Amino acid sequence: MNSHLKKLNDINECMTDIFLDLIYPNNISCIICNKPINKNNTYSMCKDCFDELHFILDGCIKCGKPIINCSLEEHDIDECSYCSGKEFHFDKAISCIEYNDFSKKMIFGFKYSNKTYMSRYIASIMKEKIILEEINFDYILFVPLHKSRLKKRGFNQAYKIAKYLSKEFNIPVLDCIVRKGNTKRLYKLRKKERKDELRDAFILKKNKIYLEEQNIILVDDIFTTGATVNEISRILKLEGVNLITVSTFLTGVNTFSC
Repeated sequence: MNSHLKKLNDINECMTDIFLDLIYPNNISCIICNKPINKNNTYSMCKDCFDELHFILDGCIKCGKPIINCSLEEHDIDECSYCSGKEFHFDKAISCIEYNDFSKKMIFGFKYSNKTYMSRYIASIMKEKIILEEINFDYILFVPLHKSRLKKRGFNQAYKIAKYLSKEFNIPVLDCIVRKGNTKRLYKLRKKERKDELRDAFILKKNKIYLEEQNIILVDDIFTTGATVNEISRILKLEGVNLITVSTFLTGVNTFSC
């Protein structure tokens, strides 16, 4: 029964994607402000909107956050101040664009205003970052939503991005992680509270594909504290996964204090 429902959902999502391609064809108008654009514009954006996106060129080799050093002292970029003292179970995190008021509007429009057509452009940007970082991987996984939140929103933004990445790289996306509990909004919680809230919040499906010694990319939309992807990485490592690269669209700036 569940298999039948999944097939129906997959067909429905496919039809939705085709419908959205008809409504929002590539490079007719800017995907953010709807201004008419040239057909050759990058990511189907106008120049003004594109210039508002701060692409991350250099960042911490572990957490991926862009580092701004506003002090006169030298700091080792190999371990930024955000990573210091933290135990990350993933091997590396990469993000594409800095989280700010403009990029937040883009991702919030995608997640909360049902602009699901933006997932293909977000995936396109993430694809280029993955290639630039020379990441080799066997499978694509994604951060799951709890079933109640999924029902309310109607889709999982991480899954939609992962599906487009799967098409781009011709690498399977696996739906093998389950969110057992509907956790609180983590940004309101302190470090220990986040850790406690997420402990045992995720499990792997019993019929999961054999993951031991495999390299995977774990997809989400935003890397904030990294608590969620870190907990998922912990259970994946227990399954013997070799290398875990967390790939997200946005992350915040890590600024050294002056």
